[in-house]
Amino acid sequence: MANWKFTDQYGSTYPSLQYSILSLLVFSEHSLNGNDFTGTLDVNATGTALSTIGTMLGMGSIPLSGTVDATGASLTVSLRSTNDQDFTQAIANCIPLIGGSITKNAWLDINTVSSQTDPEGDSPPTDVFNLGVTIAIGSASVDINTQVPMNGGFFYLSGEFTGVGISLNDLNFLMGPLAEGNAWFPSTELGPYSAGQTSFGLLSMSLLCYVTLAPSFSISINSVNVEVGISKLPLMGNALYLDPLGVWVTVTNPTSDAAVTWGLLGSVKLCNYANPGPVGLSDPDFTFDFTMTFPSSTDNTFGIAAYLENPAGKSVNVMLQDLMGQGTNVGIGDNITVNSFEFDTSADVSTGTINEFSTSIVMSGGFGLFEKIPLSVEQLSISVAYSAS
Repeated sequence: MANWKFTDQYGSTYPSLQYSILSLLVFSEHSLNGNDFTGTLDVNATGTALSTIGTMLGMGSIPLSGTVDATGASLTVSLRSTNDQDFTQAIANCIPLIGGSITKNAWLDINTVSSQTDPEGDSPPTDVFNLGVTIAIGSASVDINTQVPMNGGFFYLSGEFTGVGISLNDLNFLMGPLAEGNAWFPSTELGPYSAGQTSFGLLSMSLLCYVTLAPSFSISINSVNVEVGISKLPLMGNALYLDPLGVWVTVTNPTSDAAVTWGLLGSVKLCNYANPGPVGLSDPDFTFDFTMTFPSSTDNTFGIAAYLENPAGKSVNVMLQDLMGQGTNVGIGDNITVNSFEFDTSADVSTGTINEFSTSIVMSGGFGLFEKIPLSVEQLSISVAYSAS
């Protein structure tokens, strides 16, 4: 059927579909055999919703295939473009920095889940219309994606990754004039944390792109963000590690007047006192999100602040023994568990390690206090100051 939309067939059964991306997309042809769907998306008939991506790709039609499941009370539509070669070539030609041989694959994704019980007037809770791109990073390949741009202006291509090992040189294609000598990365400022490091982990990446529609179509890169991780950095003996220390790098105007800013964040891992790191990092007792500050003229240390909320049932005593050694006893029962934990310290600028810290721990459990009066205690907190000396 020409000029067919999903709402023509399913709109009355699944009302929230009227507020989904599928209410806009027009198919010049389609077929549905069981759950298997094939169709051709008509860029021109869809109108403004596809005009930008159509111009990017130089295509008037986009073939799609996937599945449509309309059993029970919900409709699930999962479609993907099938002309990856044309997509890949088009994206490689129109987006700077990641073009050419860097672009390995590109495609269009549609994923919508609409229920008969969705609130009236709401869009479906799952309604994805994404452009995906696979790019080469050194010897690895990673996927980044964005919601399909439907007008001029900004859009983000971004992704988060695990297990992607890189060298700094592998990211130089993104950094413009800052690529020379890896000037975009704060090796000197990191001091002991980057000394001797040749292998890093790519944790995330995003490109802020800008679409200009008139007087002529173009895409420019406004900024590049990458988070590079350095793993298994000892912070205190074999107990406390930065794993990873995430170095957040933002490069603005990378293709012309490049400028860079940095930030530090990541995870602090606390190993069990009976299973110290680095082997213990595969199963730490506690993992904290942290932020870190670079040394400055007024404070020649790395400042570290970490916070943990609702760990999985570990006791306060276990945490204190992990931090300060087996046998540490501050008179708290073993059944008292951690609710939240704040950790503040500073690391030596030459070694990257700490020898003192302060904590504030909020805990709950059977405190066994005030047994003879009608007063219950649901939470207590403890503050601890520790010094290796």
